[in-house]
Amino acid sequence: MPKFLFKFLLLFIIFSSAGNSYAQKLKIQPKTEIKLDSSTINVQKFNKDALDAYSEQNEFKYDAALTRDLSLWDRFWIWFWSKVGQLFTGAASNPISKYFFIGLGAAILLYIIYKVIGNENIFAKKSKEITLPYDILNENIHEIDYEKEIQQFIEQGKFRLAVRLLYLRTLKKLSDAEIINWQPEKTNYNYLMEISKPDVKQEFSLLTHQFDYIWYGDFPIDANKFEPIKQSFNHFNAQIK
Repeated sequence: MPKFLFKFLLLFIIFSSAGNSYAQKLKIQPKTEIKLDSSTINVQKFNKDALDAYSEQNEFKYDAALTRDLSLWDRFWIWFWSKVGQLFTGAASNPISKYFFIGLGAAILLYIIYKVIGNENIFAKKSKEITLPYDILNENIHEIDYEKEIQQFIEQGKFRLAVRLLYLRTLKKLSDAEIINWQPEKTNYNYLMEISKPDVKQEFSLLTHQFDYIWYGDFPIDANKFEPIKQSFNHFNAQIK
């Protein structure tokens, strides 16, 4: 028998005998006997008169809600919010209703943002353009009688429309000078990126920001505010050859 196997068996026998002798020394704890309580129970009773006295106080009327006369308006709102609660309860179990209310909430949120910001630039630039007495097409921008149209808007006090024509005339000027390639689907930012001359680009950027603020921001403008704006556009156009 190999030595390591002999040593292993010897150690196993020693530890086994030691464990058995230790287990024999353990004492088994005797079971504890539980005695039943045979003492007399003294039943305590509440004082009914004291309870009745407390129950008459408003502070202790927990089960009785304070009531008041409801007006027709109050009843309407109770009915209204109960119906709203039923709708949302049904939407939780109906996928179609769930997505309908999600879409409705998103639409309401967008409408609130639209009214707070007060301009249509976040959606599209066509909403204000329809107020012009002509379509803004490629052939129109080169055919509009700008001096006549601008003067008419000034006389009518429609200064925002006059600013719109000032900006269109500037785009026509840049297009005629082949500085930009005017297309109806392009944005003002596209035109700005097409300008290579730094000084022209910087001044046109200022005019564009000014125009966006007045036109899309629905900024109120009168004759006194319009005149320096007109001069800034005329000064820029005079530099374009």
